[in-house]
Amino acid sequence: MAKFKKKTTEQIQREIADKIIKQMETAGTNWLRSWAVPQGDQPTSMSTGKNYNGINWLILGIERAAKGYKSGQWATYQQWKKRDAQVRKGETGTQVVLYKPIIIKEKQADGSTEDKNVRLLRSFTVFNADQVDGYEAPVCDDMANVRDDNPDTLFDAIAESVGCEVRHDNIASAFCEGRGAYINMPFCNQFDSPEAYAATGFHEMIHWTGAVSRLDRETFAKYAKHRAEEELVAELGAAMLCGVTGVSPEPREDHATYLNGWLKAIKEDPKAIFRAAAKASAASSYILEVQQNADDRIAA
Repeated sequence: MAKFKKKTTEQIQREIADKIIKQMETAGTNWLRSWAVPQGDQPTSMSTGKNYNGINWLILGIERAAKGYKSGQWATYQQWKKRDAQVRKGETGTQVVLYKPIIIKEKQADGSTEDKNVRLLRSFTVFNADQVDGYEAPVCDDMANVRDDNPDTLFDAIAESVGCEVRHDNIASAFCEGRGAYINMPFCNQFDSPEAYAATGFHEMIHWTGAVSRLDRETFAKYAKHRAEEELVAELGAAMLCGVTGVSPEPREDHATYLNGWLKAIKEDPKAIFRAAAKASAASSYILEVQQNADDRIAA
């Protein structure tokens, strides 16, 4: 019997990058819109009970939208089996990844060795709750996590609570000031909908997190060099915030231009989508944590 050969890190990254490239090429500027789901229905690991983040959030979101799964719950074949549920015959799983920390011996110039911590990328296969028998997934109330605010006032309220100054000095353009001092937005009534205003605002707010005093993100600090990746970080982070707040994300007018840059960057370097997804998760988490801390102080 032939021995199963594990995929290399490079093979895993290329396979996942190619899948995301295909989604971008097929769906165009709407590639994120169909699966920014509410907080209570985010891609969730059945084994840990925690939401997936980073690249796995992206992979599972794309797969769920493509297959039309109603559930956000995922588990491996054996994990479903432990729950007395059975993956149906013929169902195809979805590849997700795990970074496993290991210590390797690195040879030094003088011939000695030194321990070095590295992260080894491994893939495993999960199945959605809609692919199994013997388990009934809970129904998510799409409105359960949506605040009473309209999307525009919701965005402004979050910006205020996290200390993100929103100006309307230039009503012809949405942007984040070069050092992250503030973001500039056109007025809400200039957009096609309050959702479009909020989604664009979240995009700029993700940029804002990259400042030295916040997450000190290299792609923000060196925007000219890393423009495509930083814009992808902002787009993914905005989609995450839209899902958590219940806002339907709207494609920006300049997405068609950005899309070509994203595709080029990912095709040339499959690691780019992994980096962007990780940074987007960190940025959206930063905003939500700062907001929660601010809310807790007010309530105390």
